[in-house]
Amino acid sequence: MLEPYVRPGIDDRPDLDKALSPEDKAAVARLAIKNRRRPPEASADQPEAQAVRLAASSTATAVAAAASVDAPAPDLSSAYLDMRDPMVAANGEKPSAAKVSRLNWGFFAASILVGAPWVALNAVALPNAVARLFHYDTTELQVTINPVTGRPFPVATELAMPLAVLVIVGVVAAALLTPLVSALSDRTRTPFGRRTPWMVAGGLLCALITLILGQDTSLVVMCFFWALMQFAYAMLSAPLASAISERVPDKFRPRIERWHGIGVMLAQALGVFVGAFGVMFTSYSPFIYTAILFAVSGIASVLVLPREPSSTELPRQRFDSSQVLDQLRPPKSAPAFARVFAARACMMTGVGMTSVFLWYLVRFWVYGKAVQFTSAPLTIPAGFLICAMAAATLIGAALASWSAAPISEAIEARGIRTATIVAAACLTYAVGLALAWGLGVWSTGTARENGMILFALISGFAFGIYDALGLELVMDALPDPRNAGHDLGVYALANSAGLALAAIIGAILVNAFAHSFGYYLLFPAGIVMVLLAGIVTLIGAEKIEEIKE
Repeated sequence: MLEPYVRPGIDDRPDLDKALSPEDKAAVARLAIKNRRRPPEASADQPEAQAVRLAASSTATAVAAAASVDAPAPDLSSAYLDMRDPMVAANGEKPSAAKVSRLNWGFFAASILVGAPWVALNAVALPNAVARLFHYDTTELQVTINPVTGRPFPVATELAMPLAVLVIVGVVAAALLTPLVSALSDRTRTPFGRRTPWMVAGGLLCALITLILGQDTSLVVMCFFWALMQFAYAMLSAPLASAISERVPDKFRPRIERWHGIGVMLAQALGVFVGAFGVMFTSYSPFIYTAILFAVSGIASVLVLPREPSSTELPRQRFDSSQVLDQLRPPKSAPAFARVFAARACMMTGVGMTSVFLWYLVRFWVYGKAVQFTSAPLTIPAGFLICAMAAATLIGAALASWSAAPISEAIEARGIRTATIVAAACLTYAVGLALAWGLGVWSTGTARENGMILFALISGFAFGIYDALGLELVMDALPDPRNAGHDLGVYALANSAGLALAAIIGAILVNAFAHSFGYYLLFPAGIVMVLLAGIVTLIGAEKIEEIKE
């Protein structure tokens, strides 16, 4: 009987499952290539995400001006540094033209929806709630006239310290909880993506806590829920900043970040409008409006944006608390970075002198004397004035956004140091403070209101230029481009440190001179800190030049 033909190398191959021993199989398995998905970069290590978060966390509307200057964060994962397609986002998506447009307008709308209620809460609603705790929510107040000057003694000076305590609690809680939310969001694996569940839940939780903050409670209760509010708001803001870095391809990132900046500018003004008009009715009204906006913000943001890809297939990552604490550690042996950090902290302290206590300045300082001559609630003229200041700040920031890029090009062409212009912006901000102080202290009639509006216009422009051109100094001072994301996150803490210092110094000054100056001294204190920021900026620039050489 004929044997079937055996094809050499095909039919005579051995059965490896039977021919190989268990040791041989283990050796082959060690050589095999395992096709495992690489875990995405942590949001704390994304330079673009930290740059967006840094700009959006500023107390002034300068983020659009910063986006107009070509000072990108040193991102070593950029597609322009290797052979990857710049039309593909970091999460692997290649959006169509329609999706790119939707991303652009989606992040623009999300920045407004997320930012406006937060500004309303911080600028008007919460300070007015603290005033209500001390029974200042009345239509008439008894004012004592100083027989020497003929002016009323400053009223409501005892409100400065409770508000400062609330601000410090919020700053510390935000510094600790925002990195925690970022780390937890990075490890979220759901069919709806990593960021979407956090934004939706964060908006609803913010709405609930806002309604609680508006109740008649105590300062201790307000501090507890205000700290919890920092966690809830981080659930909204941190994933949004990370989404811009992950979902927007490098090709379209400058345009989308600029529109996001414009949205932040509008959110600052709209937030003040919401808080001011709400407080004209009752002290609880702004909390209702703010809660509605918070509830809508998370849901509307994820609906406007294209649907986020599922994250269920991402590799599991073990949570380590050291990764959260590491985001708070400053870089070692970085003197240039330390100087720009100190300059930013001084600048934010000077800005915070008026921004932290702005509602009290308008409500009790500008209209302190008018209490004797009217029975109408003073929240109405105070609300209109603070709205006018918000509009003036928006105009100033828009002018800065329009002129920042030409100024940057002009000083580069003429060989002028960027630090010189940044220091000049600090000086301009100090001039605005001096005008508001002078017109408020040594003038009568509407001069005090006009001084505040003029200050808002000048400060919006000055801080816009400072933020835009100062970003170039920050990028030059980063000690290691490979750790740019981490270092920018640490640099953002200068905003928090500045606000905390402003709250402490301002409260001490107001209470120490309650019967003579009170809120008057916030202006000269702000002038000193802003000028100090300019001096430190010039010193830091010299250190950067030494390192470059």
